[in-house]
Amino acid sequence: MIASGLEGSIVPFTALAAIPLLLFLAYLVANPVSMDPNEPPLARPTIPFIGHIIGLFQHSWKYLDIVHAKHPGPILTLPMLNGKAYIITDPDLAQSAIRNRALSFDPHLRDFVQGMTGPGVDAATMATWDDPAFFGPWVKIIYGAMAGRPLLALNVSAVGRVAATLNVVGGGATDVEDLYRWTRGVFTLASTDSLYGRENPLRADGRLVDAYWDYEADVSKLMLKLFPSLLAPRGHRGRDLLERAFESFFAANRHEGPDVSALVRDRRALSARFGMLPGAAASIELIFLHGAISNTFPALYWLFAHVFSRPELLDRLREEARALIVEEEEREKEEKEEDTGGSSSSRGDERKRVVTLHIDRIEERCPLLMSCFRETHRLHAAGVLVRKVMSDTTISDDGGTAYVLRKDAQVQALQTVMQTSPRIWGGDAAEFVGDRFLKAAEAKGEAVAGFAPRGFLAFGGGKHICPGRFFASGELLGSVALLVSGFDFTDADGNVLAVPEAGAVPLTASFGKPVPGSDLRGQIRRRPGWEDVHWEVAA
Repeated sequence: MIASGLEGSIVPFTALAAIPLLLFLAYLVANPVSMDPNEPPLARPTIPFIGHIIGLFQHSWKYLDIVHAKHPGPILTLPMLNGKAYIITDPDLAQSAIRNRALSFDPHLRDFVQGMTGPGVDAATMATWDDPAFFGPWVKIIYGAMAGRPLLALNVSAVGRVAATLNVVGGGATDVEDLYRWTRGVFTLASTDSLYGRENPLRADGRLVDAYWDYEADVSKLMLKLFPSLLAPRGHRGRDLLERAFESFFAANRHEGPDVSALVRDRRALSARFGMLPGAAASIELIFLHGAISNTFPALYWLFAHVFSRPELLDRLREEARALIVEEEEREKEEKEEDTGGSSSSRGDERKRVVTLHIDRIEERCPLLMSCFRETHRLHAAGVLVRKVMSDTTISDDGGTAYVLRKDAQVQALQTVMQTSPRIWGGDAAEFVGDRFLKAAEAKGEAVAGFAPRGFLAFGGGKHICPGRFFASGELLGSVALLVSGFDFTDADGNVLAVPEAGAVPLTASFGKPVPGSDLRGQIRRRPGWEDVHWEVAA
């Protein structure tokens, strides 16, 4: 009886006690974060608290485009767990955010260092990274190497290595099983040779080019720090190979070689002064390497694909590139066998026309190529510009409408929405138009190289504009100028190349890759009339 009475009273009591909890949960679902009345409008997730996070993992940055399609405003607030992110799709607000000094990329860079590296980066290494006496000079070294003569030397070296690879191409057609992987291998080795010299770890060990791109493909999984060998086995293995290779490179002081760039040598000297061991320095170097090539090569590939798929545009670019070329008198050229990542054959004392490509003239004399480069970024750069709000602030559009941004929130400006909007770019916004930027710049009376139209955010902006943008663009443009000047690329049947469909952009990248299953077979030939040319590069 007593037991029965207790049982009968407990159930209603439990139900009554649950009511406040249910009401509190209902409140959290309806209002997961506190909102200032002047903050951007709230876009609620389908699944409370975690819906937007799940969407990002499922669809990468494309998810934010999906959210924008459902809530087509200039700026939105996305609640995520107990925080929030502001999603910007209006060019004026994006520029206001980029210029706002209360927004910073530095916390994200720190997160990348911790998330993208292996066990070599411990608490002591992060303490060094956080020390302004280390981080300030580290950044200054990078900026110092990305201007003037040091920059030109890097670009000449990188494009010169591309030329060395192409100089061994014979007079007939060379079949290539996968043009994406072929260009990736050539560019990766050329770019890293310019940084690390003749003892470049990626050239010394033939596995490391693929190891890097395996790592790059799995970075977003590796950053979770959860069972990396199970969740991202290829990327985990690639990272391990690269970090061990660079540890050996630094331990043997190969970074002090005469042909190693000051950009590498001076950063390692700095880290050594702070007591950073070769293993930790190798892990940090992987972050630098990732920044140097992860987006530069995909940009080069999509520019290459668009150019060689449009014969009329290709002809115009070839005519323009003649202004970069100086042909010497015919001379004896002893071509020694070099390890250029492919087979090579000595041509003995065969007489060669020596043609020099002057890449320092590209910006001034190749406005159409500059336009194509920017159009490639407009159409294919599909990431976001990310910042953290360091203190409460406001941003505003050109009409004076202001929005409050709260401390510790994330700000993400969507490149895809702004760079493919018909409202900004016209009815052909989804198409590649090689001279789009050239015509727009000429209409404004400006040079295309410095032209920054509304809604174009290729390299970011403000105090966090990409420091390596001139290195990336210099080696990319020089390489494409070399390819169009001296070579023909076709599909496997000798027909005009087709541009493959681009896949989704990973959370840690800005460009997609060709979708799996794309037919990437092709052929390389020397251009008629240019079969006997030995290419050199100068500035």
